[in-house]
Amino acid sequence: MATLPTDIEKARMALDTFKHFGTRPGEVLMLQNFLAVAMKKGWRTTDVVEGLEYGSSQGWFEEGPNHTIRLTAAGYDQI
Repeated sequence: MATLPTDIEKARMALDTFKHFGTRPGEVLMLQNFLAVAMKKGWRTTDVVEGLEYGSSQGWFEEGPNHTIRLTAAGYDQI
């Protein structure tokens, strides 16, 4: 039986995307970056979006300018 990813696993997908682009604390990515990596890795885009929401609640990500997502120092520590 297949298992669904947990909230933390979904957030790890988002963290992996920041890692993929070599993002440092305070830097931002556009949502399209996350969706492109999700498609490349075969992840469900809804899981990645939910991971961004969970990571935001943990203080790992925050809204950046112009609809971007900023990696916080706490998020960088999780990578």
